[in-house]
Amino acid sequence: MSDSKKAGNRLRSEEWFNNPAHPDGTVIYIERFLNYGITPEELRAGKPIIGIAQVGNDIAPCNRGHLETVDRVKAGIRDSGGIPFVFPVHPIQESCRRPAAALDRNLAYLGIVEVLHGYPFDGVVLTTGCDKTTPACLMAAATMNLPAIIQSGGPMLDGWYNGKLAGSGTMVWEGNKLLAEGEIDMEEFLEQVAASTPSVGHCNTMGTALSMNSLAEALGMSLPGCAAIPAAYRERGQMAYRTGKRIVQMVREDLTPSKVMTRKAFENAIVVNTAIGGSTNCPIHLTAIARHLNVNLTLQDWQDIGYDVPLLVNCQPAGKYLGESFHRAGGVPGVFRELLDAGLIHGDAMTVSGKSVSENNNNTPEPNHEVIFSHDKPMKDKAGFLVLSGNLFDAALIKTCVVSDEFRARYLSE
Repeated sequence: MSDSKKAGNRLRSEEWFNNPAHPDGTVIYIERFLNYGITPEELRAGKPIIGIAQVGNDIAPCNRGHLETVDRVKAGIRDSGGIPFVFPVHPIQESCRRPAAALDRNLAYLGIVEVLHGYPFDGVVLTTGCDKTTPACLMAAATMNLPAIIQSGGPMLDGWYNGKLAGSGTMVWEGNKLLAEGEIDMEEFLEQVAASTPSVGHCNTMGTALSMNSLAEALGMSLPGCAAIPAAYRERGQMAYRTGKRIVQMVREDLTPSKVMTRKAFENAIVVNTAIGGSTNCPIHLTAIARHLNVNLTLQDWQDIGYDVPLLVNCQPAGKYLGESFHRAGGVPGVFRELLDAGLIHGDAMTVSGKSVSENNNNTPEPNHEVIFSHDKPMKDKAGFLVLSGNLFDAALIKTCVVSDEFRARYLSE
């Protein structure tokens, strides 16, 4: 049984707000919350107290959409019989943080853990978006093992420039090359890059942000379809509401991260990462999450489990399309359908919906095969990571789905 409940199904939060053994502490804990309209009756009624870890803020534009959708999360919690409390998360913005955001994942993780440990929460909605927010939240969920669910902020809308799809990040490298060659000036460079990022949301390419949010869904930690809904779509607010409702039910079911993020779930995530052409940062993050759950996950697992899996998702940088198109084609559920049909994942793995992966996808419609290829006619065969080792370093990875045909034939043919 998790720390969210005590003996006799007593909620963890009741140790703060309804503890006859410590009346002085109970009064102190309650009285300050009355200052903004919360009533003693609410806090002492045995209703689940749900934290909302808010990554939305003005210096993290990729996550800023959560400032609006958080009200839908709160409404879902209230309608399901819980009481929401929002708390801030250490901000992370990959493209702005100087000199680098390398340490911010762990800073955010530590902050979330301290809040969840020290305050009267029975469960938590973890909002995610930009690259390192997702692993930070999943690591915290793993450490605390309170009922937890991921609410992704979603990718930007697809970018376009001169009639062609323009991916965030991708356009920076292409434009920088043209600038260096004197083909464009600084204003044209900015125009190109701005065109690739047309709305609120995280990167629309299959970079670390969209990869990690897709893997959060693959791990079973978000509701089906959550990962790829664009931030600007109305479905994002609807998903936020359903996520808020679901976390209250999870507290009552005592459905905790350790029951969801099992070895089978991590193996599913590795398979999905290959199928979507996911980021090389994902092994770093998933290994850290697994360690907080005492799940033995090694770098070699990424090759042993994922290398023979085909590439199915036709998204930049491995393919043509972007995040909005991925969602409209079927998103992660569409990928799951293909992988289930191919027998490549564990259909019995539990998810935060309270159902297994197979149960979640019983009625998933056939995806658009221009964006999500069928498993029997994939974009590429054997598209997973290869692990390298030698005397210069302990290990390295090759993301084989993005290497050239010439490189593959010359170095990876045996």
